[in-house]
Amino acid sequence: MDERKRLEELRRQLTELDQEILRSIERRARIAHEFAKLRTGTARFAPTADAAHVQALERAVTPPFPQRAVRPIFVAIDAASRAFEVAPRVAYLGAEGDYGWTAAHDHFGIGGEFVRADSPLAAIEEVARSRADFAVVPYESFKEGPIFPTIQAIGGADLKVVGERQLVQALDLVNRTGSLADVERVYSSPQDHVACVNYLELQHPRALVLDVRGPQAAWDLAAENEGSAAIVPRGFAGGGQELRVARENVGDEGELRIRYAVLSRLPSPRSGHDATAVLFSVHDRPGALHDILQHFKERSCNLRRVHSRPVPGEGWDYVFYVEVSGHTTDRALVAALEGVKRETKMLKIIGSFPLERPDPPHERA
Repeated sequence: MDERKRLEELRRQLTELDQEILRSIERRARIAHEFAKLRTGTARFAPTADAAHVQALERAVTPPFPQRAVRPIFVAIDAASRAFEVAPRVAYLGAEGDYGWTAAHDHFGIGGEFVRADSPLAAIEEVARSRADFAVVPYESFKEGPIFPTIQAIGGADLKVVGERQLVQALDLVNRTGSLADVERVYSSPQDHVACVNYLELQHPRALVLDVRGPQAAWDLAAENEGSAAIVPRGFAGGGQELRVARENVGDEGELRIRYAVLSRLPSPRSGHDATAVLFSVHDRPGALHDILQHFKERSCNLRRVHSRPVPGEGWDYVFYVEVSGHTTDRALVAALEGVKRETKMLKIIGSFPLERPDPPHERA
């Protein structure tokens, strides 16, 4: 077979396979729709391809197909499979292309209507007042720990954490040529400008730095204007004219790991690979915290995180944040929380949610 005929045969095979894939996705969408209808009383718009399922697919990959390609493919398929549902309205933090926007799109894919909020409290308010179905807000920094004002606001609004998204936040400098010598002006969102102020002063002291609305605007202006560069989140692809990375990781603090929480008025259904977040305060007596945590130990509930913060305006009173493996419907956790409730001054269940990457089996209760 000559080369031309071979190419035609391969093209025919690709066409047939693509048709088979399309029919399979359509069947999956119908099954996902039936699956979602059975999720009564819970946040229905949750991924049907949960983290454990995706991890199993990653392990099933046959080389040389890259394992890292599996997750984005199936997240996109999962989002497309929700075509029969009404697209949820999702409040996120920041500008288009920023980290909050990325976390929201990672979770909901193409199946959402995304609206910008100016602060975590504003995003929480959108859901609390039923103007949005979900919110995606920064929840924990792996440098500073849980973001207590946000967690307390979630509890105060009686919302539930129903999902998580973890992002490695890093900023790159991009321009047309990929050369630092060509940088005469830099476009950046205000928050990214602040995050890179030392780098810009040291490496580009003569460059004009101009604040714009967000990464997409910075990208577009850098693409249009010769001698311009943009500061954008790593991996951001603005579309239109392609830009090249001139310098990676230009943030003054380097890479930052941030966990985002997905919030809803309704709780998340049990996935089998969940964590539960709890907020509580204790009575002022010796051994109070020990007695509370003992309830989790006695029922073999694995504590994943324990943090504390002083309560503003309450003297030396503290509020504790605990994250434990399991779902609030799990029998052991139900019993543990009943015991905890008897011992605490205040107890608030912030939510049970499927882990983005499940704990290894030996770490789960």
